[in-house]
Amino acid sequence: MVGNTTVDPLAWAEAVTKLEIDTVRNPRTGHVLNVGRLIRAFRYEHAILLRQKLKTLVKRCEARLVCATCGVPVYLACSTTKRFFFRHRHEDGSCPAVTRTELSEADIRAMMYRGAQESTAHKRIKELLLWSLSADPRFKDVVQEKSWKANEGLSGLRRPDVSARTDTGRLAFEVQLSTTFMDVVLSRKEFYRAERAALVWVLPLFHPSCRRMTDDDILFGNNSNVFVVDEKSAAASEAAGTFIMTCWYRKPLIQGDEIVDEWVERQVCWDEVTVDVDRQTIIAFDYAREAAILREELRMACLEGIAVAEAAERQAREDRENELREQVLRFVRDASRDDDYLPRHKAWLLLNDRLRSIGYGLDGEYPDLLTATRIVHLIESARAGKPVGFGYKSFAELGHHLIHQYPEFLLAFGHMLRRFGTKEALYQDDRTGKLRVKLQAVRAALLRDPKYRMAEDEERFCAFLSKGASRKSHSDNDNPDQPGRAAA
Repeated sequence: MVGNTTVDPLAWAEAVTKLEIDTVRNPRTGHVLNVGRLIRAFRYEHAILLRQKLKTLVKRCEARLVCATCGVPVYLACSTTKRFFFRHRHEDGSCPAVTRTELSEADIRAMMYRGAQESTAHKRIKELLLWSLSADPRFKDVVQEKSWKANEGLSGLRRPDVSARTDTGRLAFEVQLSTTFMDVVLSRKEFYRAERAALVWVLPLFHPSCRRMTDDDILFGNNSNVFVVDEKSAAASEAAGTFIMTCWYRKPLIQGDEIVDEWVERQVCWDEVTVDVDRQTIIAFDYAREAAILREELRMACLEGIAVAEAAERQAREDRENELREQVLRFVRDASRDDDYLPRHKAWLLLNDRLRSIGYGLDGEYPDLLTATRIVHLIESARAGKPVGFGYKSFAELGHHLIHQYPEFLLAFGHMLRRFGTKEALYQDDRTGKLRVKLQAVRAALLRDPKYRMAEDEERFCAFLSKGASRKSHSDNDNPDQPGRAAA
């Protein structure tokens, strides 16, 4: 049947095919919203709750959305196939969007009442409800069709199908058999909230695969719980001497990387039910709380997965860089005077291209292999605490050589000596003390004079091969009085 179209609560809401109102406006911000996109942004269960919220606000003259064409307040409505659209609060023919029939909701309710009156099934469920409540001595003043007059605030009166009282408060039971307008559901909630009583909707039967619109209004407005009173639950109440109903509720589960629902049907005694008068919810299972817990678990699992993936990527990148670093160092260390220049130069260009791909290669169409070799020898010398590849016998001779021939390497050399722990080896070789004097003389200019500055590509190349040892470390900032901060 069309009227029994059932939608998965977690499915995305859908709009009707032809939207009379295709744009709405937020009167507070002025933002105009596309109705189709707005509806599709909600899960079905949340669209039902939004529908109830907007209708409540319209009734209070606190509309959050208005028709973008005429400015009349609108609320979310639902078709018989459970697709959504916006409807004007009222229509006078001034707007081209027509969202209402000639019959009002009051007219339709009157027709339904005249056609049905109180059915035999409705009377039977009330009898079963009275039977069930009377079996439990905690329920007092159990009566049917007793009028409640509003004490203050709301006008009018209500006549619940069955009412009762416990030590914790008053209860109004409404048996729901036929389709009821959302207005009725909302107005009754508002009335009993003001009376500080709890409204309990009771169905004669329920199945999640065949839900009417009224069922959805009650279900999602009650934290995804619905209660059934029938012959079986009434017999259980009498046998146990306590009020028992059958409760259907959604139970969220994690399946893969998303939350899915399973439906649970079980008999619950009144002691298992949580009553919240302010929210007008009567539940045996807190779906919203459990779903929030699972969403947080998924969020944390997602973050953990991201962290693991990022760590794996960092490790893979580090492994690739280490392999390339060692390849470059080995390429220079293993050089032989007998190597043919052309094949060796081609091999160097390939290595440098790989270095460039990660931001550490030397610039230029023909990157200088001699410069790269010199930098590698500088790193190996600092690491070994003795000259490597420069042709000098003492470490001090290498220091003199850098001061006079390659001053741009001095600062990086000094940083590496400290990081590798070989600074004292330099001074141990300085038997005459001349090197110390020269270094002291240039110390003040190291950070200011451009001649002591490496080219940017050479500095990056050196930092990569030395694993950052050629750059100033954080510990240097923390220890400004550390000897040799500016140079070796």
